[in-house]
Amino acid sequence: MAASLLATHASGACTPIRLGYVDQHRPPYFIGNGSTEAERPGATVDLIREMAAASGCTVLAVRLPPLRLRQALVSKQVDATLMNATPADAAEFALPLHADGKLDAARAVRMYTVVFVRAADQIALHTDPRDYFAVHRLGTNNGASLAAQLRAEGFRVDDGAHDGARNLEKLARHRIDGYAATMVAPTRMDASVEAKFGAQLVRLKTPLRVHHFWLAFSKPYYAANRAAVETMWTWMGAHGDQRFNWHVDQYANVPLAPPEKPR
Repeated sequence: MAASLLATHASGACTPIRLGYVDQHRPPYFIGNGSTEAERPGATVDLIREMAAASGCTVLAVRLPPLRLRQALVSKQVDATLMNATPADAAEFALPLHADGKLDAARAVRMYTVVFVRAADQIALHTDPRDYFAVHRLGTNNGASLAAQLRAEGFRVDDGAHDGARNLEKLARHRIDGYAATMVAPTRMDASVEAKFGAQLVRLKTPLRVHHFWLAFSKPYYAANRAAVETMWTWMGAHGDQRFNWHVDQYANVPLAPPEKPR
């Protein structure tokens, strides 16, 4: 049914989109490590493919280290990437904007950054993480834009670990005091964390922040495919939150850590 609805709303073919996304295993959003796309690439990639199909577009995967994604978009190595954009980014990239030039959150996906802590530390679950982590060490995924933003706000950030599995282990071993993870709904990691760590780790009820991710395009790609891109952004605003949650559900049983390669 979803496929037929997309076909109905498609506005015509566009240039295939070279989508840049991380080459690290960050389930349920990105699956597998390395440059090769996994057979089931992850909820974020599935969402963007569905979004592109609304304009009759196809998506080509370009997996890169997270710190190279923005530069790859600047240098036109990729045509699009998902971005936690700031107003300043609109000068360099094509993003959905209001008539006054401000970022249009209605055509983005809402995301939540939540924090896991040790139960043994006996932190009240309704503690505001911004207060607690003003004086405690907060772990984030290596290469995530969140790390730089939190440092700029004065937080002590440890972003040496690549993924959630490693960060949660660091938290359990007292190497960090909390782990900040960004997800489509605050409760999304609760079951997997409980399955791995039992009652050892808990999630603070108050998110560290509620924000948005936009699909940013290079300006040349946007200029050549403007109608298709605008249709994609409009689709994201109308269906993105609901469909993202649906896609995340399809990866409910994917482990936080990828399977080890046989020696």
